[in-house]
Amino acid sequence: MLSLRPSIAFIAALCLAGCTFQNTALHKNVVQQPDRPLPHRILLAQPDVRLHEISAGELVEEVDEWSKTASAHAAKSVEAFAQSSGLFELVDPAKVPDAERIKLEDYSALYALVAGSAYGAKHSMYSAWRDRASEFDYTLGPGLAGIADSQKIDAVLYVVGTDYISSASRKAAMVLGFAVGLFVGKYVGPESRPLFLSAGVVDMRTGELLWFSTEQHSGSSDLRDAGLMKSVVDDLFKTYPGADKASNAKK
Repeated sequence: MLSLRPSIAFIAALCLAGCTFQNTALHKNVVQQPDRPLPHRILLAQPDVRLHEISAGELVEEVDEWSKTASAHAAKSVEAFAQSSGLFELVDPAKVPDAERIKLEDYSALYALVAGSAYGAKHSMYSAWRDRASEFDYTLGPGLAGIADSQKIDAVLYVVGTDYISSASRKAAMVLGFAVGLFVGKYVGPESRPLFLSAGVVDMRTGELLWFSTEQHSGSSDLRDAGLMKSVVDDLFKTYPGADKASNAKK
């Protein structure tokens, strides 16, 4: 199985390198064919949101229990959006055979790499790469077509992300740094690290990355908080095709 961890680190580094807090794109075929039906039955792959604790000495360590909590919150938040918007029907991943579910997890790592590459091209200092990304036509390949046909699924939705939470001692150092900064005119404590979350919908028959969105939040954050996770996920899906109309219809 492909390891998702280096893929998440790769896309996170690209997000941190950019100045924007949100990045989104639609596949060119969706843009050029506005009447093209969007996927209806979408399988939500198990979200993979990695949470880390940073010590006062800047030691970074992933905390598995926190990651599980954040990933579960992400799944519930996406489910809530699907139900409230009515834009698509989520398929229970438990209904997919184990062998096929493992293949979907492999493609999750591939999604992170492709989405990260797309983000990097869109924000590259080189115009050739920006021009390449202007016609968004990224794909993961047709390797999931067999699962789509056997399970009657149109697309798969991937959610990956990471967040960094300061330990109690590091938070104390940050407070002290702020206090000292009041006297010297400059903050001198540890810097907070932004969270990022990325979601993407992949057509399982063609492999086209139909839509992807990335949210980056600066400042202190904690994706163990279900309310914060829901807020970030809702922001991610504001750019999903039809989301604005669904939101206005509820008002």
